[in-house]
Amino acid sequence: MTKVLYLASSLLFLSVYNSSAQQTAYFTLNRNYQSAVELLNKGKFVAAAEQFRLVEKPRNKTSNQPVFESETSLLRENAFYFEAVCALNLGNDDAESMFRRFIKEHPENPLSKVAYFQIGKSYFKQEKYQEALNWFDKVQPAELAGKENAEYKFDKGYAYFELKDYKNAQLIFSEIKDKKTPYSEDATYYFAYIAYLNKDYHLALVNFEKLKNSKKYEASYPYYITAVYYLDKRYDDVIAYAVPIINTTKQTNETEMLRLIAASYFAKINYPEAIKYYERFQDRDQQKTQNNQDSYQMGYAYFKTGNNPRAIRELTKLVDQKDAYSQSGNYTLGQVFLKVNNKQSARNAFQAASNLDFD
Repeated sequence: MTKVLYLASSLLFLSVYNSSAQQTAYFTLNRNYQSAVELLNKGKFVAAAEQFRLVEKPRNKTSNQPVFESETSLLRENAFYFEAVCALNLGNDDAESMFRRFIKEHPENPLSKVAYFQIGKSYFKQEKYQEALNWFDKVQPAELAGKENAEYKFDKGYAYFELKDYKNAQLIFSEIKDKKTPYSEDATYYFAYIAYLNKDYHLALVNFEKLKNSKKYEASYPYYITAVYYLDKRYDDVIAYAVPIINTTKQTNETEMLRLIAASYFAKINYPEAIKYYERFQDRDQQKTQNNQDSYQMGYAYFKTGNNPRAIRELTKLVDQKDAYSQSGNYTLGQVFLKVNNKQSARNAFQAASNLDFD
């Protein structure tokens, strides 16, 4: 009887000991996991990956059924997933294969749905946009929460944008542009840009104007606002809006903005200011994009302000052209030649104008 009691007591002790040891092991594992998550959230991907590996790597199993087997198994599965996330953020070549392995080995894990997005991100970062879309299409957006959901939508929209599928891109950007997410500003810009490309200028203007306090796009959106004002013949608005910007900030499309300002002054019959900005335009442009309208309006403005040599220089560029600006330019050139008493050249210019029929 004494031996039986001793054996029972020993077995009970071993059971309690094993249970306690397993509980301690689980809590240690969980502590390491939480530490790794904190490092991941701080962007310390190398250190986080090392911690996740400590959680994920298999331990020797005893013959006893672990008390926390399911919890431990889930921790290790998740640790492997987040180790792959670290690899992706570090640009490691094995990131995609890790996510593929996770999907294959743990299809029932909720994170397997998110893994499709992570593989898509891998291709997105490599600018392989069609491959990225192929994986994004496997994602259930409802499985992604908060910032990750917004990132998924923006990346998918931008992939469509880069592939020139503007319809789908704009549709996706419209879903996030007015929400408070880290991607709202970017989505607004590209949504407005697509509207501009589609010649939906009112929609473009409304959305570009939402970027007026944007530091990220302060060097690019003003051009589009200026262009829409000009296309709408709001010349006073072009001048009032664009002149202070062009004189105080560095603009990506500075050359084009100078052209639009000059053309607006020309439309307002303010030839001295038109010349001022056309000359700045020419200095920036270096004859790369100057067109017949530019040459005619510069030449005419010089003619009206009495600068005949510069008028002749600009208007002569139109002599061999065949459009309405060429016709008007040749006629004005004839007037300039008369002013400088060059009657033969005046006659030739008037004849060239009469040979064109663009009235």
